[in-house]
Formats: sequence, structure tokens, C-alpha cells
Amino acid sequence: MCRPGARVWLDLAGFDFASSEVNEATVRQLHAGAFIDGADNIVLIGSPGTGKTHIAFALGIQAVEHHRKKVRFFSTVDLVNALEQEKAMNKAGQLAERLIRLDPAAIGTAGS
Repeated sequence: MCRPGARVWLDLAGFDFASSEVNEATVRQLHAGAFIDGADNIVLIGSPGTGKTHIAFALGIQAVEHHRKKVRFFSTVDLVNALEQEKAMNKAGQLAERLIRLDPAAIGTAGS
């Protein structure tokens, strides 16, 4: 998966833990995928530039490649806009129905 507007493969091997405040052990534990089988949610919160998007894509890639899961990536802004748009068109709930069919329903980030 590539970050929107970029042509860079964002996997965990390319993440620079040394220059980040992210807890490497926690990220590697998530990367193992146990949260997928348990249907647990993950919310990545942090300041711009902390690596939320990179980590989200890395988790998504892992889910697709090693767990054969379907993944959809959303930024928080894009998801809220899509929900508002379908509500305005009297089609509320359609996006939720499509997301239910995905394994990790959505991977998203808050912030920039």
C-alpha cells in the first residue's frame, strides 16, 4: 500500500523507530496480527509526523499479505466526509454495510 499521493511502500521494515517516540515493542506486537483474530480495534493517535499513517499502512499490508484479510484505509477526515455525504443523500448506513464485510473493517489515522 502506498500513502495517498506517494509511491512509497510503507511497511514496518521502512519505519525508523530510532527517530520516533512510538513504542517499538507495541507496534511489533500489533504487526504480529493477534488483534485481527480477536477483532480488536486499534486507534493511532499522535502529533503530525509521529508515524501514524506509516504504521497503519504497515499493519494493513501485514493483514493482507500474511493473514489474507481485506483492508480499507481511511483518514479520519475522509471517513467523516464519506459518512456525511451518504447521510445527505439519504443513504446512511451503506458505507457501514460495506465495511462490515472487511476483516479489519478500516484502518485509519487521526491527525496529519
